[in-house]
Amino acid sequence: MPLHQKKFELCPRLKLGVGRGYSQNKIFKIASGISLAVAAILSVNAVRLVMGSHSQTSASPQVLGAEDVNISKNSDDLQFTIYTVQKGDTLFNISQKFSISWNTLATLNNLKSPYYLKPGQTIKVPKPYK
Repeated sequence: MPLHQKKFELCPRLKLGVGRGYSQNKIFKIASGISLAVAAILSVNAVRLVMGSHSQTSASPQVLGAEDVNISKNSDDLQFTIYTVQKGDTLFNISQKFSISWNTLATLNNLKSPYYLKPGQTIKVPKPYK
């Protein structure tokens, strides 16, 4: 019988299209195991975060970048410098001169948006901590 008419029997691995080494089934099992491990770790951290925030019921809300400063109502404890606004000054420029955020300056001086400053206007600037 000529070769082109002869029937060949394929081994089971070749019928499935899988060669030696890792099969697709093994790869999927490994990937799903890793995914489950990551999900478990994330779940544990989420529970810790939620449980930790409920245990601090009396604490104030956490704000990114905020400092925990104990400010009393007594004006003797807080020391301010009075700055007179010059022509061309902006809240941002003044904040850079005194190394303080412009938001803090606006809050201390009860300034509202759009934060216009007039020459001759005085604003309070906190003195640096010693």
